[in-house]
Amino acid sequence: MSNGYKVSLRERSALYNKDHQAIARRMKLIRDDFGLSNKAQKRIWKRFPVRDDSKRKRTLSEFFDSARQSLYWLRRGPEGWHLGATHLAPVPSQSLKKGNRPQFQPRQNATQGGYGAFYPYEHNYHHLIPIGAVEEWVIGKGESGSPARSDQVVKLILISRWNIHNEKNMVLLPQQEFEALIVGLPAHCPWGVPAHSAYQTALQSRLRTLRSQIDRAIRQKKHPKDLKADILDELNTLSKALLAQVKSMRAGVQLGTVNV
Repeated sequence: MSNGYKVSLRERSALYNKDHQAIARRMKLIRDDFGLSNKAQKRIWKRFPVRDDSKRKRTLSEFFDSARQSLYWLRRGPEGWHLGATHLAPVPSQSLKKGNRPQFQPRQNATQGGYGAFYPYEHNYHHLIPIGAVEEWVIGKGESGSPARSDQVVKLILISRWNIHNEKNMVLLPQQEFEALIVGLPAHCPWGVPAHSAYQTALQSRLRTLRSQIDRAIRQKKHPKDLKADILDELNTLSKALLAQVKSMRAGVQLGTVNV
């Protein structure tokens, strides 16, 4: 499996690595001492979802603390939030895991690896075509061999050499809305609710159409070699279209719906 962090960073570093200090100052989100400005605190407070949601375990105070921790790393300079930077100081000292969440780029030793999904701000890698969407609308949910799942479709996708973790299908997104506003991208799954259902549901029709095309080819007994290029092209084309829409989404709010 590809390392999603590395392939996305290699492909899209210019998208992530800007002068975030200058951007935060221009937006009046930081004080001179890199504390949260009144404007920033008010925005976090107003955007915090007030609802009874058992999935959300974190409090408003914790989101303020998270934003302050991000700004601690931003104070290092214009490159303070650059992903993949190795020359900055200070750097964190943290374990490979935080709670039950894995770090996406585990530290290997004193000179290799990184500090994971919580540095320099909390971020995740987002599959432009999500794993859950492929499972539900292309290969079918269920165990291998069950009526709900097509092992033949799985084999055809594998033959196509499409990798859901390839750089065309990966983008790193800030997890929380405050940092996303400064970075200029939508937030992945903010406020402790691990889902982007509006985004994923919008892919249903396009992916079901792909599944129908594959099913028709199977019924016509087409050779897998005659199908692999079409499957690969369709999925890569979809990833490209989705990236363009993600980049054009409103920054600083959760990843929204797409039109494909």
